[in-house]
Amino acid sequence: MRIIQLSDVHLWRYSYNPFQLFNKRVVGTASLLAGRARRFQLERLEAVVDRIVDLQADHLLITGDLTTTALRTEFDDAREALARLLFDRSRATIIPGNHDRYTTHSVRRMSFETTFGEFAPSGPYPWLRRLDPWTAILGLDATRSHLSARGKLPEAHFARARDLLADPATRPRRLIIANHYPVVAPPVHAAELKFKRMINDREVADWLTTIGRHLYCCGHVHAAWAFRPASLPDQLSLNSGAPLLRDPSGLRPPGFLEIEMHDRDVSVLHHSWVRDGWEVRPLFQDPSFFAEPEVE
Repeated sequence: MRIIQLSDVHLWRYSYNPFQLFNKRVVGTASLLAGRARRFQLERLEAVVDRIVDLQADHLLITGDLTTTALRTEFDDAREALARLLFDRSRATIIPGNHDRYTTHSVRRMSFETTFGEFAPSGPYPWLRRLDPWTAILGLDATRSHLSARGKLPEAHFARARDLLADPATRPRRLIIANHYPVVAPPVHAAELKFKRMINDREVADWLTTIGRHLYCCGHVHAAWAFRPASLPDQLSLNSGAPLLRDPSGLRPPGFLEIEMHDRDVSVLHHSWVRDGWEVRPLFQDPSFFAEPEVE
């Protein structure tokens, strides 16, 4: 099973309609005018799509923030730009990011669900989507329409998630959790996450320690990583970074992740755009990551 993880595409449009700016969107538009638009290179998206198409993976997982200010035109642009990746709803899973729920109006209009809802199981979060007999995605949604970028995983998620994973006979051998918000970031990015984390991240972390080995696919912080947090030893945290980000520092190369699972083995590659071409960098490999825990 090979999965492409893509996140934080951030398609953007300027809004000059004053009726669309009587909300948090005025902050997002100001951010675009102040330089955010230059940081996300929309002209690169076609090359990203080409690369993913060429890889012919089994499944595509998009972990949110397809848009920037949740404008209807941004959603339409995202759907059109990614159309070659979304021809088969059984081979793509998409969850929202905080920018896809940017305003109360976009939440009430269900803009994300209208555009991308077909790429997830129907019904409320959390849900469990099986990809093959051994692999499943547990979808979470910690986004909320709020002035800050901080999220919160609703209390009801915990009980429902426990129910979905309660039966050892049906629990997937390879569990992937998809949530836009990281629980823990590598030390070099910890300060950035601090100001836009889930406000109940400690409660989320406590719950995650009870569910066994899992991949945790997230976004939100625009940096690629694959690491095992000391506080969550059964987790492999995966962030694909932002594929359109302009990165003059070289510390946040834009791209996406290729995750390969074979039996108990997990390996992760980062495909990044460097200068005028693609570079592939191994981030993680463990032939026994999903091995059965030893019984004492």
